[in-house]
Amino acid sequence: MIDPKQLARETSVEHLCRTANNYFKSLSDPTPWMIKPFSSLVEAPELLQNIGLLLSGLHLGKTMTVLDFGAGPCWFSRILSQLQCQTISCDVSEAALEIGKRLFTELPLLGDGVFKPRFLPFDGKHIDLPDGAVDRIVCNDAFHHVPDQRLVLSEFARILHHGGIAGFSEPGKHHSRKPQSQMEMKNYGVLENDIDLTTIFSLAKEAGFSRVSCKLVSNMELTLGQYNTLLNNSEEGTPTQSDTVALDDAVLSNIRHAMTEKTIFFLYKGAFVPDSRGSDGLSHIIHIGKSEFETSLAEPLHMDVTISNNGTAQWLTDNVYGVGVVKLGTHLYDENGNLLELNFSRHALGDNVLPNQEVRTTAFLQFPSRGTFTVAFDLVSEGVSWFEILGSQPRSIRVRVT
Repeated sequence: MIDPKQLARETSVEHLCRTANNYFKSLSDPTPWMIKPFSSLVEAPELLQNIGLLLSGLHLGKTMTVLDFGAGPCWFSRILSQLQCQTISCDVSEAALEIGKRLFTELPLLGDGVFKPRFLPFDGKHIDLPDGAVDRIVCNDAFHHVPDQRLVLSEFARILHHGGIAGFSEPGKHHSRKPQSQMEMKNYGVLENDIDLTTIFSLAKEAGFSRVSCKLVSNMELTLGQYNTLLNNSEEGTPTQSDTVALDDAVLSNIRHAMTEKTIFFLYKGAFVPDSRGSDGLSHIIHIGKSEFETSLAEPLHMDVTISNNGTAQWLTDNVYGVGVVKLGTHLYDENGNLLELNFSRHALGDNVLPNQEVRTTAFLQFPSRGTFTVAFDLVSEGVSWFEILGSQPRSIRVRVT
């Protein structure tokens, strides 16, 4: 059995970098790498599940700067870029990054508001970015190839801004013992480390990370009876206590086995505060003095509105492309409640608004005709979501226009 720790001690970082580069240079057809996660019917289900868990734990927002560390041919970078992140693809293999450039050329990003990809070679020791340069770091099946985890984690902590997250999708704690891992270390000199989350977090704390979390992983299938038992559905009778205990044990056993094989975890640099580039934590309470108003068609109606941020996310009032900028918005309805205009008006808030803060603004409403209307006030994070969709209640008024 090849010991990965011994291999890391006896092999230079430069040699491991050359080994990785030679592998990608030797590919006669890189297409299977370029079309991941859809290159294999066998691998696709697991890859897609892992990607979903990784993305959910990263709490990404549009326009965030994300380093894809160990990007290889950049197929995951392309997914991040399509999600309107400013992605930096970083790898020790310049040959792999060249494949990535080809991927972005042959399968260009779709839609507006996407960013030109960036490619960053890594020498195995120093990530060529300034301190606090990125919002997030993604490491998708690459960290177990790193010989000096302490050094790389220190670099991650340096380039992440305060409140940033590094997310990892990696194999499990016995990865090096698997036949494929042993074969690759023997024949190709590739490092196939075990992933020991306790050891990694100990190194991460030294580097400046403050917290670690992980995702539960399971691939268990349930019968309808097991599904109802697990969710305490009583349509078909109450399950016995022994049935419930047996199922709970089976579920827990499956989770233990799956997480021995796969580790999806997240390192936090300081307190995580979401912001309006994503939908997490967006919530408001809108205060308006009266519910009925009267105005003339010739003059806009001036409305004083007070808004409380009762969520956990900071509201931004400036950002690239205007994405994630929070504004007061209105919908216009006729007197019978039929929608006339979803985007009736927009009104700026001024400065950024932190959780538990209050902001006041004035809305100027110009109506299209005489009559009686209902105006619904809500907040919108531009390019992200209306707050109503996320659970906040709009504030409605009736206006008679003469």
